[in-house]
Amino acid sequence: MVFGRSAVRNVLAWIGGCAIVAAVICAVLVCGAKAWLRDEPKLAHADVIVVLGGESGQRVIGAAELYHAGVAPRVFVSGQGDCLLIERRLVMAGVPAERIGHECVSGSTMENARMTRETLTGQQVQRAMLVTSWYHTGRALAVFRKVWPEVTWSAQGVFPGDTLAKSVPVYESGSILAEYVKRAWYAVRY
Repeated sequence: MVFGRSAVRNVLAWIGGCAIVAAVICAVLVCGAKAWLRDEPKLAHADVIVVLGGESGQRVIGAAELYHAGVAPRVFVSGQGDCLLIERRLVMAGVPAERIGHECVSGSTMENARMTRETLTGQQVQRAMLVTSWYHTGRALAVFRKVWPEVTWSAQGVFPGDTLAKSVPVYESGSILAEYVKRAWYAVRY
């Protein structure tokens, strides 16, 4: 089958139009992420700070700052991959090793919640603060609240850079867009 020039132009115009629409939708989702993905209720005090794996730099800093501010007397690291690295970095940041626990098996947010509950059950946890990337706080809180409803959960979102308010999170746009997909998947699956 041979296409004429006008047919090729029409197909290319349609592809270009779809690309523009997709780019606009992605830009709106990234710019709106601060309002749509974040959920950061605060607790003045918690029994434990739970650091989710997946990003061992800013999450460590956020957890160490909370620990040193006296928010909780201990830190728990959840997630495979960088679990032990996060623990080492917490010690380097001044958190005593005996105040840090971990589980290095979970590979998803749902598994983080389940393994954290399994590991910490019996340790008098009534209030806990999650430390994760700012765009992950909403889904993480929803999952942890569902898995362990007896605990009052709060969250501290972390971000690279000076402050989240001063930036459009272009540098995190891939992770932000993936978070929308994960939210939809979790809504259907769980």
